[in-house]
Amino acid sequence: MEYSSPLTIYVIWHPDFKDGKRYADLIYQTFNRDTEFALKRNLNIPVFYRTEPNENTGAPISIDYKEAKRNAIVVLVDEELYLSDSWNSYVKNEILAKIQDEPDYRLYPVSLIKTAYQLANGILSKFQFMKVDNIRNENKEVEFSERWRYIRSRLLHDLSRLMYKIDSVGNSIENRHNKGYNALPKPPIKLFISHAKADGLGLAKRIRNYIVEQETQLDTFFDTNQIAESYRFDEQILKEFDENLAVIAILTDAYATREWCRLEISTAKRKKCPLVVVLHIEKGEIRSFPYLGNTPLLKWAENLQDIIDLALVQVLNARFAKESLNEHLKLYSLDTKYQCMIFSSPPEMFNYLDILAEDKKDRKIGLVIYPDPPLGTEELKILEETMPEVKFTTPAHSFQYLP
Repeated sequence: MEYSSPLTIYVIWHPDFKDGKRYADLIYQTFNRDTEFALKRNLNIPVFYRTEPNENTGAPISIDYKEAKRNAIVVLVDEELYLSDSWNSYVKNEILAKIQDEPDYRLYPVSLIKTAYQLANGILSKFQFMKVDNIRNENKEVEFSERWRYIRSRLLHDLSRLMYKIDSVGNSIENRHNKGYNALPKPPIKLFISHAKADGLGLAKRIRNYIVEQETQLDTFFDTNQIAESYRFDEQILKEFDENLAVIAILTDAYATREWCRLEISTAKRKKCPLVVVLHIEKGEIRSFPYLGNTPLLKWAENLQDIIDLALVQVLNARFAKESLNEHLKLYSLDTKYQCMIFSSPPEMFNYLDILAEDKKDRKIGLVIYPDPPLGTEELKILEETMPEVKFTTPAHSFQYLP
């Protein structure tokens, strides 16, 4: 058995495009790892570059699409690539010809010039471009930054759609639904905006309205779920919360004092929902709710798109990590030696309840695996003292437990 990544990203650009490497490196930092912060939690999605031309063909080496279950190809279409016959041929023959009948292979062209749609004899016109050529600023660094923010948001959205097997935004390829994909699905992710009505309702409404009003069709991916007041809240929340529900918690002064807010977070943790915390403390808290930790936190600064992007990162991480870690366990037969449990985020004391629940089912957990990097020794020591019979590891450190 060979490891097959749930998703691999390829970035294509002409070597004479001066900003090509900058865009590619930012894609790498966002979806694979941030090389400037070695201990930062990352998505760990493989990202490969295709820019160095072969001396015989004048274009990069081919892509081996069979090495991953899903492939995303980002083509940065600038003037250099557009005017090159060899690069036109590469896009037409090495990409378009090989992905058009494969729903698990997606092309994401980025238009850095107005004529980008005419690349490869206009075949690309049926794809939804990431149109950044109309984002202009006299300050070129500001322009680059604004273009990158748009590209990042679109990629996070579309790659999440790919992982959930729904068609990309605006894609007009026909018959994809016959292969398990749906171009007009019900939103696959329910979004619950957890807030204290006393001081968080206004921001919760802004986030919900922002999603509904976005031209990028975020509302086809996120269903902004509301708990009906006519139901008993405790029963309804247990029914609605599952791994396909993402939670944005708006941490305000009143948040931790509200029983229902605490219930929402503890339930989200138990159900392993993707979770993001938005910090909006104005005066302070008498007591912080302890189970809001071990999750990404973003300070509120009129940064609605950043909040949505962070939520998408968590959604993408939850699906990719689950598939990737499961593949790793099978590859090294760890699942034959241990009863295993997978976490898409670092384990914490709260997870003792999950492990205990499995023990009660006569499924005694022996190995917990979670994404790299590993926890520090101080955190591991607490977990090991509480659960000495359980081994906690990441893919990079799992060799010591091989059968």
